[in-house]
Amino acid sequence: MAINWFPGHMAKSLRDIRSIQNIDIIIEVVDARCINLSSNQELSETFHKPKLTIALKSDLVDIVTTNHKNDLLIGSIKKRKFKDKIIEKLDVIFAKKKQELKLKGLVNPQFYGVVVGLPNVGKSSLINFLATKTKLIVANKPGVTRNKQLVKINNNYFLYDTPGILFKKISNDIDGYKLALVGVIRREVLPLAEVVEWGYTFLKNNYSNILHNKYKAISSDSFSDFIQHVGHKFNFVKNNSQIDIDRTISFLYDDWKNNIKVNYEK
Repeated sequence: MAINWFPGHMAKSLRDIRSIQNIDIIIEVVDARCINLSSNQELSETFHKPKLTIALKSDLVDIVTTNHKNDLLIGSIKKRKFKDKIIEKLDVIFAKKKQELKLKGLVNPQFYGVVVGLPNVGKSSLINFLATKTKLIVANKPGVTRNKQLVKINNNYFLYDTPGILFKKISNDIDGYKLALVGVIRREVLPLAEVVEWGYTFLKNNYSNILHNKYKAISSDSFSDFIQHVGHKFNFVKNNSQIDIDRTISFLYDDWKNNIKVNYEK
């Protein structure tokens, strides 16, 4: 399966970002459940600026890797201390520049960053988290941010939010399934039953405890048996007493996207 992300639209997004003047840093937001897959290495090549990668939703990862790069922060906007950690990291990145400007008589320099990333990774949520006041519209679906917006973080830092952009074409099924299960790809783009069936196999092979503890599933269950089991357990039953398969699959997709701790790069 090859997912077409319309290169013309991507080119426009790049032009919009390049049109922003005097950018000092690129902040890329990724999903902590699939850091490498939801990251875009082309950003460093496209924008010759310092880059900080922030992996959000660490509360949905079973084990957060300790092999961090210097330009990677992993955390959750549900934890207020993570804001201090991000500001401290920005202070470190700009420490030398601040000192140079201070010697020139500029005591309170201002730095501008642009926040980029795939759709629905949490760019606007991150900016609202960092800002003193909520400024951006946020929704749990891709495509909410339509235009770039500038938000003041503090007296030193200002951030531009941008629409979700995807530079690369996704050419294999598994990457598409993973990105769908973290909400980057809209559920309407991929056959939801295939996504959930792949997710079931992944959980069965790597997180059988989730299937057992959360759904009381038996390890020998086929996907079809599992769907029937979950449908009965949560009473997704039609008037004719048959399991509502579509409703069951939709429930599992939402549950796995929002409520289980996994790492899709195990």
